[in-house]
Amino acid sequence: NRPMPADTETAFLTDEFLRWLSERDKAWFAHVSFIRPHPPFIVPEPYASMYSPDEGPDFARSATPADEAAQHPFLAFSLDTIQKTNFVHGASGSIGDWDDAARRQIRATYWGMISEVDAQIGRMMAGLDAAGASEDTLVILTSDHGEMLGDRWLYGKLGWFDQSYHVPLIIRDPKAGAGQVVSRFTESVDIVPTILERIGTDVPTQLDGRSLVPFLGGETPQDWRTEAHWGVDFRNVATGVTESVFGLPLDALNLAVVRAERFKYVHFGGLPPLLFDLQTDPGELTNLANDPVYAIIRLEMAEKLLAWRARHLDRSLSGTE
Repeated sequence: NRPMPADTETAFLTDEFLRWLSERDKAWFAHVSFIRPHPPFIVPEPYASMYSPDEGPDFARSATPADEAAQHPFLAFSLDTIQKTNFVHGASGSIGDWDDAARRQIRATYWGMISEVDAQIGRMMAGLDAAGASEDTLVILTSDHGEMLGDRWLYGKLGWFDQSYHVPLIIRDPKAGAGQVVSRFTESVDIVPTILERIGTDVPTQLDGRSLVPFLGGETPQDWRTEAHWGVDFRNVATGVTESVFGLPLDALNLAVVRAERFKYVHFGGLPPLLFDLQTDPGELTNLANDPVYAIIRLEMAEKLLAWRARHLDRSLSGTE
């Protein structure tokens, strides 16, 4: 019964999906891509004041932006160059200048944006019920990235941080059993194989991901992955800013991450590596890459990353063949 304003991008997209759904008379597929929550951070009532800035945990970060920047050159560059105006219309200066009152208000507003999306998804699900489509529609909710939202003194999506890359994945399969939580590593590349297998279509061999259909039936494949992987390209080809700042060629301005249950290793094309023990340091504040006690762990994680990269070379043509 929550009020839902009709003058946002989120409401508009929901309206258009429901209109489009009403015109379907045969099998269909819809990719409904909500842009929110997304900068600029603003949302109408009742969502704008739904959460108090005083609510929520402390930010996960070093004591000061300077302490944060000292951990790695990439952090120093990000804290110095990312501008407030990217997130709040009319704001000026770098994100490191915001005080905690502003940071808490931004976070409360962002939570309100999430709640609006949640309410509009509720409208979509109700629309599926009204159309008699709930029992033969597979619904997958996921995201392309997360948001730092003040953690590590940062905003946006960047780096090696779980806040940026640990995204939601909820699958509603009307033919599956009772709801369950699966605590295993999945990746965005698993979505397409899942859809294809679920609708009974062949899964092309050139796809990198794996189908999640066994999990929907309560099964876990014995050879399922034990790490998640992602990469970030922080080149600025048009201006050459990052090339100039780091003194590296464009093709060296990248990082790759292998994230296991306990350890996370970050390899850069031309900058120092990072290694974190997530068991003792869940905030990823202490880089262990140069600690001799963890030398073997660093080597093992680097080998895992190298093996993963080798397995996922561009194999479009060989896979097709």
